[in-house]
This record gives sequence, structure tokens and C-alpha cells, in this order.
Amino acid sequence: MAPLGVALEARAQGVRPGRAGFGTGYVAGFVFFLGGLHWIAFLKPVAVTISWIMYPAWAAGAAYLALFPAFAGSAATLLRARLGVPMAVALPVSWLAAEKLRSLGEMGFPWLSIGYTPWRSLALIQWASVGGVALVGAWIVAVNGCVIAAWLAHAKGDRRRALAAVGAAVMVALVAYAGGRALLPAASPGGYTGPKVALVQGNVPGEIKWSGTHQKEVMTKFLALSRQALAEHPDLLIWPETATGSYIRRDLPSLIAVHGLVDSSGVPLLAGYPDYQLRPDGTYRLANAAGVFVPRIGFVAQYEKMHLVPFGERLPFEWLIPALAKIDFGQAEFAPGDSLVLLPAAGQKACVLVCFESIFEDAPRQAREQGATVLVNITNDEWFGRTGALYQHAAMAVFRAVETRLPLARCANTGLTFFVSARGEPYGMGGVFEDLVRVERLDAPRAAPLFVRGGDVLGAVVLALALAGVLACALRPRRRGAPLTPRSG
Repeated sequence: MAPLGVALEARAQGVRPGRAGFGTGYVAGFVFFLGGLHWIAFLKPVAVTISWIMYPAWAAGAAYLALFPAFAGSAATLLRARLGVPMAVALPVSWLAAEKLRSLGEMGFPWLSIGYTPWRSLALIQWASVGGVALVGAWIVAVNGCVIAAWLAHAKGDRRRALAAVGAAVMVALVAYAGGRALLPAASPGGYTGPKVALVQGNVPGEIKWSGTHQKEVMTKFLALSRQALAEHPDLLIWPETATGSYIRRDLPSLIAVHGLVDSSGVPLLAGYPDYQLRPDGTYRLANAAGVFVPRIGFVAQYEKMHLVPFGERLPFEWLIPALAKIDFGQAEFAPGDSLVLLPAAGQKACVLVCFESIFEDAPRQAREQGATVLVNITNDEWFGRTGALYQHAAMAVFRAVETRLPLARCANTGLTFFVSARGEPYGMGGVFEDLVRVERLDAPRAAPLFVRGGDVLGAVVLALALAGVLACALRPRRRGAPLTPRSG
């Protein structure tokens, strides 16, 4: 962020700082997202109807998402040029505000938010329990702000101020780390004592799962892996998103197989599957669902995915323009669920996050308020191949456990499959693109943290500050051609 801040400081000296800042932020954002979302170009052909469309989709995705860093760049240069706000403050606040904007609405996509970067630092991620991933990001942009101040001071030959800014950066980092250590709950003295859960990673290629001719083989594979897991006497079996590719609740052979598994083992199953309902007009309503099957009873409850992947599971704004449904890019045309349903599983109340839903904070927070005791993330990341997306997606799930202080079980079709403690520690992690089962005990939930009670207050505050600042700039325009008056700090 520091080089960007220095570049924007130079743009703030020009005649049209807002426009120049927008262009600089856009270029930076386009390069950033083009690299970070490289996996779009490597999506498996089974994921799309038109094979070549992945490459323009990659560029188009980066071009759209770059608008948010462009907003940050424009806002920062305007705040600097017209209100005299130091770039070391203007850019970090504007960046966090842009990330908040990027997470909102039907096109919301908080993937690659800056707060996710330290996901392996147990101390730093604890701030998510107070203010969500935005607060973790706030420490990072604060350090960057200090580096920007040091860089600009050094460029002006002010060595004392540059050293002071470097010292401030070190101090902010130390406070963030020490504060995170203080927020970290104590480990359970007896280790993990919750229910024993078995995660089944079937490693089924999309070409087989969605062929329509291999459902029996896929089901046989999941049954075999589940029986392997049953040897460790779990309290609950979990299968990934759309595990077998079949409509388990509607397909009689699949339903018989699932009932046979749970009845013979006495262990309930939480599985992901596509589902459908016949509408009065004769059309079908499709859903990406998760349901629980229990011994001697069968199916008991279902959750339907509410936040669908734009362009992957449904075209955005179809509710507004129904004709969009006629465009076929290979999207699944699922209908979104209309309510958050906690699934009863092995004495737990499970909040199920289907795939992409694990990158959003609201549903897990609301589920905790409604009495959830465990988070379950089921996903099929096979589309990504062996790209960085597998790890980017998995890293974000860790934060949902910290934000809610609930244990999390993540079951993926091809990986990454693992558990997360209520403290944010991943464990039991398996490899990718291999058949495996993972059987571990869940951590115990901890007391509901501040984030559950207050939500993303920081995100709302920085967004309000940035928008208020831009509005103030609009009401107080600088005369064309007037030079920027240098200010201290």
C-alpha cells in the first residue's frame, strides 16, 4: 500500500486530483485482482458452457473489482488535496471503506480483503472477535499508513519525522500483536471434548459427478469412505456440497442408500445435495441444499443456500430482469433460500455455510445469536483445480470461527478439508485431490464475542467517514489550477 500512497500523494498535487487518483487506484486494483483471481482463467471446462469465456471473464472480473481501489484512490487524493488530510490517513480509511462497499449487495465479493492476509497468525486474527475481518485489516493499513508517512518525510529530507513514522509503524504492529494475544482465549485444559465428527472428502471429478450416468458409482464411493470413517466411531458424518451430484431427497436409489448407511451405523449424516420443488406453473425451483438424515427417522431438516455465486449459480439481478435466466454461461440457475435454518446434528445446532457463503460474516454472526453451536462449511472447490483459490477460500473460513467463537468443520469435495477451533486454530487438515476422511473432536464454543453482539461497526464507520469526506470535498471544491498547499504531517 505504501507505493500506492506515495503515487497518490503526487496525484494530489495536480489539477484534477479526484480523476487522477481514480486512474491510479484503478490500475493498481486491476493488476492486484488480475493476479489474485488468476484461477478464473483455469476453471475446469465442466464449469462453463462456453469454454473460451473464462479468459474474458478473468479480465472482466478484474476490471469490475478494480473500481473499488479506484474509489479508494479518488477519495484519498480528494481528501488530501481539498481537506488537507494526510495521505497516511486518507488512503487507509478509503481502502477499508472500499472493501466494505465491495462486500455489499448481490454482487458482493469480499474475496482478497486485506484483513485475511495474516490468517496463519493466531494472535493477529483474534481482533476479528472484536470487529470482524475489517479490524484485522485496520491494523494492517495503519502500519502501511505509518510507512507512507515515513516515505514521504524521507523524500522531503525530514529524517527525524521519517524515523518517528517508522517507530510508529513498529509500535502499531507490536500493539496489534500484544492485543491479539490478550484476546486469545485459553485452550481447553482437556483438549477438544466436543462431538467426534467425520469429514468425508470424496475427490470426485466434475466430469463424473455431473455426467448424469455415474451417480451409482459416486454414491458407492461416498458410502465406502463413510464406512471407513465409522471405524473411528464418530457422532456425525459430513459430506461436502452437492456430494454425489444426485438429488438425494428425490432420487429413490440415493435415498435408500443414505437411509441404509445411517440406520446400519446409528450415526446421522449431514450432506450437501441439489434439490428441487415443482411449482404450480409446472416449472422447477432448484436449490443448492444441505440436509440432515438421522437413524430410523430419515430426513429431518434442510437449509438452502441463500448467497449464490454470481454468474456461477445464478446471474445477478434475475429477480429484476427475468430474461437474464435465458442466458446460458453454464450457471446452475439455483434459487436462493429465504431463511437461515440451523440443522440439528449430533446434539448440535449447525449453521451450514455452503461454499461461497463462508466468505461473508453476517450469517454466522446471526446464527450464533440464534443459538448455533457449530459452523459447518461444505464446499466443492474442484472447479478451481490446483490454483491458489483453494487456499484463499479456506483461509477465509478460519475467520468465521474467530468472529463467532464457534468451532468450524470444513468438508470439501477435493480439499481443503479440516477443522478450526473456536480460537481460530486449523487442525486435522488433509491434502487436495485425494480420497480421505478426517475424524476429530470439535472444540467447545466460547462466550459470544463483541463482534456477535455489535456486528461490523468498524466497516460502517470507515465507510461513513470516507463518504462524508468525499461529500465535504464536493461541497468545497478547490479552484482549478490552484496548487496544493503543503501541510505538516
